[in-house]
Amino acid sequence: MTSTTEAPDPVVLGVIGGALVAISREMATNLRRSAYSTVVREARDFSVALIDVEGQIVAQAEMIPMQTGGVGAAFDGLKTAGCLHDVTADTAFLVNDPFAGGQHLQDIFLFTPIFVEERLIAYAASVAHHVDIGGAYPGLNPYATEIYQEGLRLPLAPFSISRDWGSGFVEGIIRANVRVPDQVIGDLNAQFAASATATERLSELCQRYGVDATLRVMGDLQDYAERRTRAGICAIPDGTYRGESVVEGAPWGFDDVPIVVTVTVQGDEITADFTGTGDQVQANINVPVASVVSAVHAAIKGLLHERDIPFNEGCNRPVYVSVPYGTILNPRPPAAVRARMSGASRAFNAVMGALADAIPERVIACGFDTATSLALSHQDPETGNYHVIVEILGAGWGGTATHHGMDALDNPLSNCANVPVEALEIDNPHLRIESFALRPDSGGAGRFRGGMGVERVYVATEDDVLFAAYADRHVAGAPGLFGGGAGAPGAFVVRRADGSEERLAATTSATLARGDAIIARTGGGGGYGADNG
Repeated sequence: MTSTTEAPDPVVLGVIGGALVAISREMATNLRRSAYSTVVREARDFSVALIDVEGQIVAQAEMIPMQTGGVGAAFDGLKTAGCLHDVTADTAFLVNDPFAGGQHLQDIFLFTPIFVEERLIAYAASVAHHVDIGGAYPGLNPYATEIYQEGLRLPLAPFSISRDWGSGFVEGIIRANVRVPDQVIGDLNAQFAASATATERLSELCQRYGVDATLRVMGDLQDYAERRTRAGICAIPDGTYRGESVVEGAPWGFDDVPIVVTVTVQGDEITADFTGTGDQVQANINVPVASVVSAVHAAIKGLLHERDIPFNEGCNRPVYVSVPYGTILNPRPPAAVRARMSGASRAFNAVMGALADAIPERVIACGFDTATSLALSHQDPETGNYHVIVEILGAGWGGTATHHGMDALDNPLSNCANVPVEALEIDNPHLRIESFALRPDSGGAGRFRGGMGVERVYVATEDDVLFAAYADRHVAGAPGLFGGGAGAPGAFVVRRADGSEERLAATTSATLARGDAIIARTGGGGGYGADNG
């Protein structure tokens, strides 16, 4: 939605614009409080947004950059499929197809229309990482080579909430294809709760200030963010810059896959071209193009000198992304994409590295920047019911020009929280946490050292507990910048009850007996600058 050429009233923009952002934050709060699984409720692996009728992001809560950047792409999938005709207040859409605007199958986007005075004025959007979506392994399939092995792919089609949810067909087909239906449907209902919050609050806002004024501010907010973003880009020296990173191929038996980007800065616009990136692979580390676009937008926004630019569609307008088809960053279907965060993080690292010489005071050294994702599941032999947990562990961030890297944080594209030990143990009787600690000296040395990774030890309290996981940087740690040292690599280790240990691959699985343990170690960030002390 585009505003008129007349300059917006700054007071109106501030009041209504602030209210729109507040609505998105209340959506996030209510979704989290309504959620069932620890990955949503505690790790906070979800995002929310208000979007206009064209699918342009108006306001978002500060959640997961990978997901927030993907809201528009998911909605574009619905537009391309011609799904938006005859929408009513009873209509809803679910999107998780990575080849139609989605991210990976576990991230399910929900879109619901918002009507005020019988006029469609916006959509409520939310996305959550669901603990299980079917597939060969509970929680995640580390060995998938095509998307059909990763779980349930939802069609791009509208459905009736009153008819198809609750005891209806759409909820029924999801329940029938996941191992922990109460958690998955509970989290989806939490997404519906966020939609209800958006509908109620936006209706109240329109009643107070008028529909037309509210719609105008939706456009003005985007234009404002665009102006601020363009001003920030103008502060980066014009030029063409090249960056490169790699995704480890060792777990799959092939060479490392290069991620190459050429970043061109010209005036108030930036182009990121990934020509030269390696071809797609027979593994789950391929990256849907929507995730790459999200990674680039997150990197650019993080490098701008102005920190308070509202995040909406206006931020994206001056940034252009080109990714060759058939590469690991834009694969042909039916490629597997479950571990897409590793490749997307390397795209983020490549953009950051490309601009290091241009704006050294703003870039950060590479962090561990890896989605260390693991699932521990158990099926009750008597009832057949499952317990499934999915974890996303924090690690070390890279050092910066002014301070040491942060410890034990999820990578910049994910932003999940470390789940409290108590929450894991209360909800999952098949395991206990023996220890959870920082890894001393895991950050790379430098004038400003990299942040420290963590070690978490899970002990099976039942037989036949299945461990499945994927990560990256288990061979080489995060590189330093400007002479800084590399961070320590990560590791998965199985420790049997008799005390024997075996190191596992970065993409792996193992079956645990009672008393066996999994030791999950994340790596540290790279150091910034040579340590001359």
